[in-house]
Amino acid sequence: MRQTIHLPLTRFTNLAALTTALLVWLPQAGLSDEAATREPSEYTQDESVLSVLPVDGINSASPHPENTQATLDEALIFLSPDERRSLIEIGELLQFHPSQMDTHLLPDTPLSASIGKQMGEADLNIGIEMLRFMCNSWFPSAYRNAPINERQLTLYNILRSISTLQGLTYYSASRDEFRTLFEESWAIASLRKSREALPDPIVDDIIPLDTILIHQKDKSFGNNQSKVTYRVVGRDMSIAIENLTPMRYKGLVRVVNSGNMQIRIIVIPVQEGLLVYGAMAAKTLNVKSFLKRAQSSFTNRIIAITQWYLSRINEEFQE
Repeated sequence: MRQTIHLPLTRFTNLAALTTALLVWLPQAGLSDEAATREPSEYTQDESVLSVLPVDGINSASPHPENTQATLDEALIFLSPDERRSLIEIGELLQFHPSQMDTHLLPDTPLSASIGKQMGEADLNIGIEMLRFMCNSWFPSAYRNAPINERQLTLYNILRSISTLQGLTYYSASRDEFRTLFEESWAIASLRKSREALPDPIVDDIIPLDTILIHQKDKSFGNNQSKVTYRVVGRDMSIAIENLTPMRYKGLVRVVNSGNMQIRIIVIPVQEGLLVYGAMAAKTLNVKSFLKRAQSSFTNRIIAITQWYLSRINEEFQE
């Protein structure tokens, strides 16, 4: 029987983490430089990475009518009664995976099957997932009173506000202090043009399938570039972040090869409020030697991810 961790909500200042610094606890882990990596020229915004589909092509797959939302019970049908009670009373569930990433806390949505399959096929050997529920009364009245389509577009554009990650702080368990995580964060046109910041890719209409590239400078791992994929089915939406460049601790020791780190956020509006699912996982070496430290590090970061998103909602709907 799996064990689910219940932790109190943690307060994070500024914003929260989405990519490459999730492995501060692995400075001693090294991956062979012989591991294959993709050339930067393979990735540009105006080539095959960018994908846009018509709205009608995906939204019609939702089991719920266009202007309705699932109930909390429908989204949480996979949880036990005790887990549901804990989620509603405490507001969050956490589960750490020390040897193989899994998606035990992934809600039942039209996006779930493909996300679970993709993370499973990646053979990630360590990770954590978190599920948070915020009832409608937690949000500002402007959020609750907004027309559903307008609110949905804002929730989607928050996921696209990449620049808001710049300057974020997170809690470092090893140092017992708050530290800056991302010194730089912006969208880019290609890996070769990572110093040329593009505006946040805010849109006027939801795009069911879209991919962008981002650059981030991490305090521990330096400059990194990632692919960010957005998916929307009905009222549910997700963001998937995958590193396109190797992660090196202090620029020297390779700890994660290209494509071996994933971060996911899934936003599920329900009639009673909002579910936010976050997952962070990687394929790296020497996990067992750092297991206790890794669990603390991953836990802090997944809390930061979801708190970043919820804080941005309050900012956007501030009265």
